[in-house]
Amino acid sequence: MESKENEAKKLAATYARWLRNPEEALFGKTGKGVVMQMYNAIKQAKTKEELIQILDLSKYELTKQTFNDMTRFVNELRNKISQMPDQEAINFTIEVMRYFQISLFTKLEDMKRGLWA
Repeated sequence: MESKENEAKKLAATYARWLRNPEEALFGKTGKGVVMQMYNAIKQAKTKEELIQILDLSKYELTKQTFNDMTRFVNELRNKISQMPDQEAINFTIEVMRYFQISLFTKLEDMKRGLWA
């Protein structure tokens, strides 16, 4: 059985690779994109219900492409936490979002250096 930390890293890295516009996801138009907004809100969540509301992409301003990419990520994350107790789900989601940000920042840097198309 895989550890929760490794599972979180794998989920984050996989969907960060597939995200076509990491800059929009991280920074949006105002400097805080959907990923940063979600991460800050998730750290305040107390129940899984609050978590599910935070993961609702319809309340964030995104282009269609980023919305579609983030939808795949959020659906997989929701699926993973669906059977977890509240606190475990919150902790796992925080861990996933932390690694997701790191993966997106890394991808952005690699893109700037010409390592990504």
